[in-house]
Amino acid sequence: MKKSKFILILLATFLANSISAQTNTITQLLQKTLQQENEARQMVHKEVDSLGNEIGLLQMAIDTLEVIELTIKNDTLVYTTKNYFTNVNGYYLYKQEVALKDITAVTKDIGIFFESAPEKVFVTQSEYFDDGNYKITTGELDLFRTHFTTLRENEYLADELVKAFKKAGYTIEKGYWYD
Repeated sequence: MKKSKFILILLATFLANSISAQTNTITQLLQKTLQQENEARQMVHKEVDSLGNEIGLLQMAIDTLEVIELTIKNDTLVYTTKNYFTNVNGYYLYKQEVALKDITAVTKDIGIFFESAPEKVFVTQSEYFDDGNYKITTGELDLFRTHFTTLRENEYLADELVKAFKKAGYTIEKGYWYD
């Protein structure tokens, strides 16, 4: 009896570690893409006229993504970004949370999104103003926004995410992917 309990505990530990390793793979893919996104946002691009002549250099006018948290906790994807207001002094934290089991697809339009079942992405926006005031609002959505908008020709990422989710025990599909 003790031997069978030991084997069950060993098997459960192995399965838990295997699934944890796969959720780590999802996190690593997202963190690597975040790093590539921030590097691309800092690049200088050539400005070319309609005849193909180089007429100058242009730095992207997109700030670096300031990420407070990008992780998976208890099978829930958690992503918090820090953004600064343009018209008042202060900043806001935008936190998104979605259970991995509620993610149905990874898609790309203006940016990369995770689609979910209706109202399964929980968002909290915490606004902090220099005068000491603050405001917190919450809501539910069906799109989890990564803010990855700069990178192009990266459909391989969708395929890698679908595989990583499958290995972690979740089924998602690759939705439309527009560059």
